[in-house]
Amino acid sequence: MTYEEFKKALCRNVQNMETAQNKTIRLLERQMICSDPMAVHIMSVMNRHMYGRENILIREDMLCAMWSLKREEQIQYWPVRPLYERYRQEGWQSILPEISAGLEESDKKKDVSFTEESLSYAVCRGHMRIQPVNFERHRHTLENAIHRKIGDIALVLQLIICEGNPDNLTMQLSRNRIMTWERTEDQLIMEAFMNSSRKMPPRLYLGSDRRPGFPYYEGVFLPDEKGRPTKIAPWNPMEGRTGYLLTTTGRINGAAAFFYPGVKDILAEKMRGDYYVVFPSLHEAMIHPVACVDAEEIRTSVQHINAIYGEEEMLSDRVFCYRRNRRLLQLL
Repeated sequence: MTYEEFKKALCRNVQNMETAQNKTIRLLERQMICSDPMAVHIMSVMNRHMYGRENILIREDMLCAMWSLKREEQIQYWPVRPLYERYRQEGWQSILPEISAGLEESDKKKDVSFTEESLSYAVCRGHMRIQPVNFERHRHTLENAIHRKIGDIALVLQLIICEGNPDNLTMQLSRNRIMTWERTEDQLIMEAFMNSSRKMPPRLYLGSDRRPGFPYYEGVFLPDEKGRPTKIAPWNPMEGRTGYLLTTTGRINGAAAFFYPGVKDILAEKMRGDYYVVFPSLHEAMIHPVACVDAEEIRTSVQHINAIYGEEEMLSDRVFCYRRNRRLLQLL
């Protein structure tokens, strides 16, 4: 079955599930433009929650489910490309039960309510995540936000208000909201990092690998997990100059993976020494061993990428260097 055939069959199979009843199922295709009012509405809701704007094209093929819960719209989605890779290896039995369980689990979350009046630490602690943003572009929204600033990057504490779809429906937690939690901001940020790491583990791939999506069980696992780890040779000047792509298994807000606890040191071990890191977008970081490339060359490259793709997904124009022996991240 080709990828295009799989997309249509997947949507049809999910629509026929018992757990999909009373839910709107749509296939949103990369950079799609369509006249289906419901698909357009779903795209608008997703983009509004992900980027704060409605007029942004879909970045990748996604299967989406939308339904109403207590008069509020809920969305859950699955990137299609990773599902197709799993289908090729394991068949429908590896995919459909998981999606059905996800839709059923969403219905069971009716007792979880996030409102201005009822936000408590006990309810929210498992739903906190970290989102990276460019500090200068978002300075006006960060004045009362819980965040950690590193160079021109802000790592912002977010609350997932629809756990079945952790990458889209979020709200920013402010200092006012957590006054009664009896937790420091550093403690909350660390908890959010741990949640993010469990939900979306970090992965390292060859920079020369241009696939739009990667199977869950591939990559260099940080830390080690079961799968088929990608072979890397950072001492090879050509491979090191091309660099390595660091992201998360969901490839959403993947730049945050670099700041997960322990990841910087694991990368230093894999790179066998100091390395440069740049952030071409919110969704990824590029890693280069210091011995293989000049910092100015990397700076020119990331600034060129930002100029081409604009500010929508921009994270940083700067070059960082991690010093292995001192365990220190420097802004160059």
